[in-house]
Amino acid sequence: MEQKEKATTGKPSYKDIAYDRIKDAILFNRFRIGAIYSQESLCRELGISKTPLREALLELQTDGYVTFCRGRGVLIQPVSYEKAHDILEARMTMEPICAQLAAQRAGEEDRKKMESLLTSLQEGLPSEDGQRLYRIDHSFHRAVIRASHNEMFYRFLDVILDHYLRFEVKSVYNNSIDARKVYAEHQRVYEAIVQRDGKKAYKAMETHLKNSFTRTLPEYWKE
Repeated sequence: MEQKEKATTGKPSYKDIAYDRIKDAILFNRFRIGAIYSQESLCRELGISKTPLREALLELQTDGYVTFCRGRGVLIQPVSYEKAHDILEARMTMEPICAQLAAQRAGEEDRKKMESLLTSLQEGLPSEDGQRLYRIDHSFHRAVIRASHNEMFYRFLDVILDHYLRFEVKSVYNNSIDARKVYAEHQRVYEAIVQRDGKKAYKAMETHLKNSFTRTLPEYWKE
């Protein structure tokens, strides 16, 4: 997960910090989906004062992560079946295209970034630290999308990838067999990009996403 773009290039505001902390807690299940939390408990839990917390929650409500419940607190917004399916469909449609474009357009820095992330993923597999490995996993996907050099694709899929984490069953990296499969699938995407084989990159990303959805979200993904 990448941090929300800041309004300026300087030091992040307290509101920005609060936004990132709350969003991260939602994406990695520190806060339970469907649960209601008081603003006071959120301040204590995250070490955030009331004013930036309130500002961050208003922005998170606009972005679809929380809902204010009058007199009760803040609801961690569930993802509906329909929205979950839309997110999977968006990834399946757009990410293979981005991989294909990356094969055509990736520069040396793009390739180095992907290679570095794959190395980190491989080295981290024995730890079975699911949260850390999911961060690396999604950073790899973002690196592929970035390498397409299409800013509109990147901006859209950056949002989609975060919302995907809200409902994905984050168990794959706790299973050494599946974790190695995921790494191998990422490796095939990278190799196709390095070889500048657009068709192969498209197919490798498409296959990886189908396998991922089948592994962790079979209730949402029906081919």
